[in-house]
Amino acid sequence: MARRSRFALPSIALGLDVVEAPSVDEAREALGGRGSTERGAGELVTVSLQRGGDAPGVVVFVSGTQRDVWIGAGRFVRTAVDRLTALASVGEELRSVAGEARRFASLSEGDPVRAIRRDGSAIDGRLVEKCRYGALVAHEDKVLAVSFRRIAPAAS
Repeated sequence: MARRSRFALPSIALGLDVVEAPSVDEAREALGGRGSTERGAGELVTVSLQRGGDAPGVVVFVSGTQRDVWIGAGRFVRTAVDRLTALASVGEELRSVAGEARRFASLSEGDPVRAIRRDGSAIDGRLVEKCRYGALVAHEDKVLAVSFRRIAPAAS
């Protein structure tokens, strides 16, 4: 059985303090593992959940017929494409997240990026490793885990 990380995106996104900083491996795991999406990130969908019901969301990662869908508050569902339908009407939050997913999908490892910290301040760094739900960003002598929603190309 795989060891579950003590650090998850919901706690990172909420700005909760933790006793110690996660290792790079723990940060990578919390961000869904290393990967670069295929075309389709940013699609607005309804996902049929395995436990019943449906949830509106945004596709953030595509690999073959597998999709990782953001369904809100730092929660993701990994599912097959056949469990998705196009979302007919969307609210402003989902539209915004879809744009963030498309922006993140356009980035590549090695790109200069701007990351927004929990306190709202911005830092410039280099995208060193792209993951399913975010990236590892080098800034000065540190590597930071950054959600796909808080990263953009660096201002030129």
